[in-house]
Amino acid sequence: GPALALILAACGAQAASAPHAAPDHGEAHAAATAHGAPSGSDGHAQPAAAHGGAPATNHDPAHWTYSDQTAWANNADACGAGAEQSPINLSSAAPVSEVPDLNPRYLPFEGAFLNNGHTLQFTPENTTSLVTIGADAYNLAQFHFHAPAEHTLDGRAYPVELHFVHRNSTGRLAVVGVFIEEGAENAALAALLQHKPHAQGEASRLSLDPNALLPNDRTYFAYAGSLTTPPCTQGVRWNVLRTPIQGSPAQIAALREALGASSRHLQTLHQRTVLLGL
Repeated sequence: GPALALILAACGAQAASAPHAAPDHGEAHAAATAHGAPSGSDGHAQPAAAHGGAPATNHDPAHWTYSDQTAWANNADACGAGAEQSPINLSSAAPVSEVPDLNPRYLPFEGAFLNNGHTLQFTPENTTSLVTIGADAYNLAQFHFHAPAEHTLDGRAYPVELHFVHRNSTGRLAVVGVFIEEGAENAALAALLQHKPHAQGEASRLSLDPNALLPNDRTYFAYAGSLTTPPCTQGVRWNVLRTPIQGSPAQIAALREALGASSRHLQTLHQRTVLLGL
């Protein structure tokens, strides 16, 4: 519905604010507009808005900027008062734990690549692509980019971070984060950059194999977080892959130029535990 579309757009860090998952800490950051769904009174996104639904009437997801992040809390309480906010610094010294296997099951698909004013977001059409985390399955809703990377690893920020946003049958959101570092040219990034939409609201269509945007190593950091754009809804199941993928220096530069400054400041961990699953 419209709510889901907004969330996915938001999670894309742009057009729609940021919807999140179910009231019981569902995986927000995975709805259609990821990062743009309205939240409930407890700070968790409602299933209908799950990272892609329409924004709540008390705030307009289009009216926020990365240059004035302190103002986000004026229209979205969770952005300022939430205790489980994203992004965070990840530590390679995090406790190694038995975590559910993370298994992206992505198939090549066609879709729309949109400049929503906050990010570049790809929304696949008619895809059965999903990710399984243990026995839990989440359908792929969209993916988008942030520059520089929103999460840091041992205090280091990679030049770009990619977010695959997913939603399950109950509206809960799960995001798979992938760092991008300078190195070899990437075929999927080449296809995306060739069809890069320039102006806000502009979109192009292309076919893509998203598996080229994933590292072979599935070791990941797991923690409970939020959308990284307003309304900063909590209840998102974050899974950030430890190993980055590579893009050529020219590809990284092109992405950073297109994205501009598009990352949220680091948030406090508070009482949360981050696990590193091997």
